[in-house]
Amino acid sequence: MKCTAPPGASVPLFAAVLALLFAPVRQAAAQAPAADTGAPASVEPPAATLAPYDPRVPATWRLSAKLPKGSALREQLLRDLTARPNLNWQAALTREEAEAILDDPRADLVYAERTISIVAPSMLQRQRRGHVDLLKVFLKEERLVAGEQFVAERRESLERAEKRHGVDKEVIVSILMWESRLGTITGDFVAFNSFVSQAFFIDEANAVALSDPEEKRLLDLKSQPARVERIRQRARANLVVLLRVCKARGIDPLAVKGSWAGALGFPQFMPASLRWAEDGDGDGKIDLFTFDDSIASIGLYLKEHGWAKSREKAVWGYNHEDAYVKGVLAFADALKGRLEKPRPEDEAETSGLRPAATASEPGVAAPIEAGQKSGAQP
Repeated sequence: MKCTAPPGASVPLFAAVLALLFAPVRQAAAQAPAADTGAPASVEPPAATLAPYDPRVPATWRLSAKLPKGSALREQLLRDLTARPNLNWQAALTREEAEAILDDPRADLVYAERTISIVAPSMLQRQRRGHVDLLKVFLKEERLVAGEQFVAERRESLERAEKRHGVDKEVIVSILMWESRLGTITGDFVAFNSFVSQAFFIDEANAVALSDPEEKRLLDLKSQPARVERIRQRARANLVVLLRVCKARGIDPLAVKGSWAGALGFPQFMPASLRWAEDGDGDGKIDLFTFDDSIASIGLYLKEHGWAKSREKAVWGYNHEDAYVKGVLAFADALKGRLEKPRPEDEAETSGLRPAATASEPGVAAPIEAGQKSGAQP
């Protein structure tokens, strides 16, 4: 459930290979509008700029070339999209609706470079290093101050989730800080195109990645084929859920943006994880780009992933990285300590250095309400 793109490839030769392969697509991009920034008429490049599809050349990768009408791959996807879901928060598409989405010029975009980076054997090292690097700065003062301010502003929602799901509010805040820096960084990749790229172009991407000798050196012949298949199947499953959820909620699926992996909203849920999304403000709908719903959803997710037995296990269920678990819990503990620490003015009152104020005095804040932490900001 990451919110930021993984660190760039660490191997110079791999970068050189990508630069050579992508020279044509960068040149075309300079002549045509970006494929995810406007209406269909503004994103379809002139036919003359489209080279014949060649799986060896990322510049030619397009969904329309991979899933032409009548192809077995397209028909299988259409069957998946039109099958009746067994969950009431999803809705099956009609064949006409599914065909219209696949034929939309915006659907043609393939994040080729990103998919090559994802499937490359070095990705696991780069992603782990990214977590470790963030851990080094995660407990900086400005982040903890922002966490305190967030608790002060969202106390009601946090305490409601804490009471309902039995999850520490500080851990919820910490996850929001790690995943999206409290909702400020949610990703700018079109989720549909992210999943399409991984679901239907992962073999081509794997071949390009392994053309680099350094990537081939890191290759585990036993695990890489299974890893490629996991990426493909996970992307297909999330693609189907994304389109069904968008149908159920009346959302344009080609306008939903998220992380490079397709994670969505403030808590960076994958579409397949939306089964744990919750309506936190009682307005009858779930919107993970709002804090009330995001806070409630994280609380439910952690509860359903073993919080009662171990908070470490629950956070591991959110992201299977040791550095992630360590960082989230360290931030939560530091934040909890700050929230419970008496403020200087509270210490002065209890020590008898100045008389306790009353709510009736002009310009004086009301006493702390029951259940409110004394160290929290007003």
